[in-house]
Amino acid sequence: MAGVGLLVLLIASGVTTSLDNALYDLHARLWRYTPDNNVVIVAIDLKSLDAIGRFPWPRSVYAQLIDRLTADGVRGIGMDVTMSTPSNDARNDALVASAIQRNGKVVLPVFAEAVHLGGQLQEALPISAIAQSVAALGQVDVATDADGRVRGAYLKAGLGSAYWPSLALALIQLGTTPSAALPGMHDPARNDTSPYLWMRDNYVLLRYAGTAGSFGSVSSADVLDGNVPAQMLKGRWVLIGATAEGLGDILQTPDSPMPGVEYQANVLESLQRGYLVTPINFLAQFLLAAALLTLPLLLYGLPVIGRRAPLLLATLALVLATCIGLLRACYLWWPPTACLAVIAVECAAWQWLMRERHR
Repeated sequence: MAGVGLLVLLIASGVTTSLDNALYDLHARLWRYTPDNNVVIVAIDLKSLDAIGRFPWPRSVYAQLIDRLTADGVRGIGMDVTMSTPSNDARNDALVASAIQRNGKVVLPVFAEAVHLGGQLQEALPISAIAQSVAALGQVDVATDADGRVRGAYLKAGLGSAYWPSLALALIQLGTTPSAALPGMHDPARNDTSPYLWMRDNYVLLRYAGTAGSFGSVSSADVLDGNVPAQMLKGRWVLIGATAEGLGDILQTPDSPMPGVEYQANVLESLQRGYLVTPINFLAQFLLAAALLTLPLLLYGLPVIGRRAPLLLATLALVLATCIGLLRACYLWWPPTACLAVIAVECAAWQWLMRERHR
């Protein structure tokens, strides 16, 4: 009973979260995969900045880029580039809107921002002339943990309620009926909505393909100049976004700094291949951990283990095996360190009690 009480305190307080994150990161480095080359990044890189000019670019440049990708027969385009304010030349807005409409499979980003410091949040949508031409809109909210690292993503988010799909999910859903059953842990407060709060739902952990540079990437300048063979782009998802460090769109993943557009590529690839990991909720964490707390009692009577250190080692090994087994086989993440800590404390307390009783 004391162990169960301690377990509740550890899980509810989040004291062991950093250890759980470290364990997940360690396992993720050994659980990478090779992308299928279905996702290509069209990078706003240093080469493009040198060729086209300083950022932000005129929207006529994006119009040319989209038309080139349309001619190459891409499957769909996700733009990690905001167009929430009118440009200085309205003709450029009209050009990019026409290019988006000609393609018919372009997704633009939505995000939340405060107009004034500390002010009320508002959704930053593309301007009306452009928004009317897109196939879909997708939110680009980044799930940053307390230590500043990005391990997961929210598949749904929005102001008041989580109704916007993520940019990657919006791309996947183009031309299909959205599935009601999405992976991810639900926000317990999702029904207590407020029109002034940015709500998130369907939180998933990412199985990163690797460090930055794991996905195929071509320079925007090369695409505009026609230097990229059409077969490299035909039938593939294309994500347009900044990779140059000076543009500020760099996220800190557990392995390395990564451009935001490559983070979106990881979400897109994981969605396609079913590699998204769902963290289990508090109740499931507690019930599984409480069940595993009985392991020392079940193993205690075995003649091989007896009252020696193998009891503790065998129990800890079984707990870790349960964690890794759920992750690998079911894509479910159960944080094990609270359970490991309680079992270690229980074993130490039992040994102390036995010594006191013998004395």
